Amino acid sequence: MKSFLTEFPLTLSFVIIIIASQFFLTMGSISPEVVEAFFVSRPGEFYPWNWIGMAFLHADLTHLFWNMIFLFFLGRIVEYRVGKGKWLLFFFMGALISGFLDSLVRGVILSDKEPTIGASGAISGLAAVAALLSPFTIRIKKKNYPFPVFGLAWVMVYSDIVNLFAKDRVAHWAHIGGFMSVIFAAYFLNNKERKQLHTGFILNLVFVVLLLILGFFVGAR
Repeated sequence: MKSFLTEFPLTLSFVIIIIASQFFLTMGSISPEVVEAFFVSRPGEFYPWNWIGMAFLHADLTHLFWNMIFLFFLGRIVEYRVGKGKWLLFFFMGALISGFLDSLVRGVILSDKEPTIGASGAISGLAAVAALLSPFTIRIKKKNYPFPVFGLAWVMVYSDIVNLFAKDRVAHWAHIGGFMSVIFAAYFLNNKERKQLHTGFILNLVFVVLLLILGFFVGAR
């Protein structure tokens, strides 16, 4: 059990840090003014430190729990495939692009003033990378096990797209921004790494199309 938890130390460290920051920021140790200034993103405001800070604050324990589950399993895939340095790039790029898109669309275009918190935008960035680089397997105890990572990621994308304008207090625009962040993070990669992402995207696209065709024929029976 210990090796399962610790085999990807950067992912585990971020899970622990985010959980610790949740209790630190909500137990009254930090003034509400500081929390508002650095850990809450408000639509229409463009402060990059808020987009980073919001990844370390969640609405409640349920929000925190599910985000940490996704971070733990998707983060370990990315850490195995690209290492710690690129993991940090994808996580923080996801946080920045998700915060920017959410603030732009909801604040400037939709005039929505509901604040955004949570690591889900950054995690969406990791989900996209995991689906592109390891679409069919997950790494556990130095072994690869079959798992439809690409399917999970595309279900997440589909859920966000169909609920973009829903009043469900879920940051769907931030999630979309997180998925899109891979495009921007790719500029910091070398040609080989970009090619791997491109190949992964083609594989994902092929399997999604095949699944849609299969679903059509099954539904038409």
